[in-house]
Amino acid sequence: MAIERNDVLLAAATVLVQNPAASMSEIATGAGISRATLHRLVDGREALLSELSEMGVERGIAAIREARTDEGDPIEAVRRVIVGLLPSVDLWVLAERIQSSDEVLARYAEMDTLLVELFRRGQRSGAFCVTQSATWMTEALYALLTRAVLAAHDGRLGRQEIAGVTERTLLAGVVETAGRSPDTP
Repeated sequence: MAIERNDVLLAAATVLVQNPAASMSEIATGAGISRATLHRLVDGREALLSELSEMGVERGIAAIREARTDEGDPIEAVRRVIVGLLPSVDLWVLAERIQSSDEVLARYAEMDTLLVELFRRGQRSGAFCVTQSATWMTEALYALLTRAVLAAHDGRLGRQEIAGVTERTLLAGVVETAGRSPDTP
């Protein structure tokens, strides 16, 4: 059976999100491979963490671009983003916990820019409220998605519920509702 490097890396990310202090042996076991095989794939823990961080940003940018955030209804675009980002959220949770390189952080800023522009487009169209900044809406999206994934890992939320819960919670807070004042719950 051939070992798919990306599958191993994603499994490693899941192990590390669930147990940040996991040893290389525990990571290998969680990925379904031997410790020796893991060491053949990556030079060590630091190399693994660096590669996972880079993989997360690459997949995040690709998912946002594939969601065509500059097309169609902004609310539908946010839904496409959530569904597209979901498979790589473990990688971001992990990246938040580790010190990423300046280059990786700059790439995460590229993700932020794409999402901020989506929320600004939604504000200009009247779909999203203007009482919150587009930057905050972007942060809220990340926070809700990552917390939903962590809740799923802990068994407090079903994996199949993550996208819907994130979408409903985010959109309930950022969608413009005619006649509702910013202070009205």
